[in-house]
Amino acid sequence: MKHTINQYPVPRETFDAVAALYNESRSHFEAYVDQLFWWNERINLVSRDVPRETIAEHIKHSLLLHTFECFAKSEVVVDAGTGGGLPGIPLSIINPQKNFLLNDIVSKKVLAVKQIAKKLSLGNIHTADKSIGDLSIDTPFLLISKHAFKIDVLYQMTEHLPWTEMVFYKGINFKDELDGIDHSLSISVYDLSQNTQNNFYKDKALVILSR
Repeated sequence: MKHTINQYPVPRETFDAVAALYNESRSHFEAYVDQLFWWNERINLVSRDVPRETIAEHIKHSLLLHTFECFAKSEVVVDAGTGGGLPGIPLSIINPQKNFLLNDIVSKKVLAVKQIAKKLSLGNIHTADKSIGDLSIDTPFLLISKHAFKIDVLYQMTEHLPWTEMVFYKGINFKDELDGIDHSLSISVYDLSQNTQNNFYKDKALVILSR
């Protein structure tokens, strides 16, 4: 199947804007990390030996989507395979006007995310502990996922749902994940490694699918 794929760099100004967003809400993000580590001692949400500094990088990585038009125009955002709440919780902290549904098939993880959101007073978060394909959603939404699904798998599971665009936090080499998709898609790839010296973003990209 032939897809239209366009690749773009992410300007340095975008990374600067994300750093500013992080600093503006630093206390909220640090409270999130505190909760994440507390729950991680009881439920495996992230690697047990991951340092706080790395989690902070994952939060900033999550926040990059805030600068994109597809996110700005979406009122409802569904985070598929949210795990410990990435990218959904960081995005919900700085976007209280948007509604977020954090989904994971693992009930224990969803319980942790639900309690974290409650502890952080995030009233714009809802949760669902079922397969993403079994969700019942009538309202158009933006579907996002951070390293939780292969592209063709999530596409096939959600083809019947009214998502407007699908955003993957991926490695830059993802094209083999398109093999199982039978429909032509328009795909925008935003290379995160070109205009930053931060090694965290090496070979990383935001991949946005439109149908």
